[in-house]
Amino acid sequence: MIRRISQAIALVCAVSFIVGAVWGPVRAQAPAGGESAVYTYVAQWAVPRPQWANIEKFFKDAQPALNKLLEDGTIVAWGNGRNWVHDDGGWTHANWVTAGSFEKIKRALDAIRDALPQPAAFSTSKHMDQMLRAAIYGAKPKASGTGMLWVATYQVKPDQTEEFGRLFENDIKPLFDEQIAAGSVLWYSLNFEAIHSGPTNSVSIAYVLPDATAIDKFQAALESYGARHPDLGPAMQATMDFTAHRDYVYELINFAQK
Repeated sequence: MIRRISQAIALVCAVSFIVGAVWGPVRAQAPAGGESAVYTYVAQWAVPRPQWANIEKFFKDAQPALNKLLEDGTIVAWGNGRNWVHDDGGWTHANWVTAGSFEKIKRALDAIRDALPQPAAFSTSKHMDQMLRAAIYGAKPKASGTGMLWVATYQVKPDQTEEFGRLFENDIKPLFDEQIAAGSVLWYSLNFEAIHSGPTNSVSIAYVLPDATAIDKFQAALESYGARHPDLGPAMQATMDFTAHRDYVYELINFAQK
C-alpha cells in the first residue's frame, strides 16, 4: 500500500508542466496560504532529433526576456525542458509560463514573440498547448537554474473532484511543504485544465526538483510519509481512477520563479 501511495503522489507537470483549471464547486475554494490562483500556458513539442539544438538554443536565448517579465510582475514562473523518459506520444520538449491571469499569459507570449525570431523547429514540429489552473501550489522563492520536472496525470472519479481537492489540501500538501523546506522540491502545484482539451475530470500534480538526486530523496520521503499516514492510500483510491495514471519527467534546460 505504501508503494501505491508513492505512485499516487509521485505525480508535478507538466507539462503539464507544469498546473490547474475550472474544477466545479472547488473553483470557489480560497487558495491555500492566501495565494491567488495561477494559470500556466504549456506548449509541448515533438521535435525531430536533428532540430533539438535549434529549439534548445531558442529556449536559452529567451531567458533574458522571460526574466524581465518575471521582474516586472507579468509572470510568476517560467521554464523549459527536454523529455527525459520518452513514450510513443513523441513529445520531446516543453516550455511554459505561469501568471495570475489570462491577460498576463497573453502579454508574456506576445513579448517573447516580439523579442525573438521563432525557431524553425516550431514551424515543422508536432505541437500541442494546454492552459492549466492551480489554486493549490507552493514554491521556493527565487529558485532558478536547471532541474527536473515530474508531472503525474490522473482522472478523478465522478463526483469526487471536491473531495480530492480537500484530500490534497489536508493530506498531501503538507508533504510538499516539508520537501520545499528540506530543499528537495522547488515548486509544486495541483492542476486542472482551465481550457478543456481532454477529459473534464483530468488532474495533474507537478513538481520541480533541483536534480535527479532530489528525485531519490523525494521518493524516500514519500515512502516514509505513506508509512506515517496509512489511511492516505485508501482515500486516494476512493477518489481517483488509477488506470488512467501517467507520469512524465522532463530535464529542465532552465527555469525561474518569483
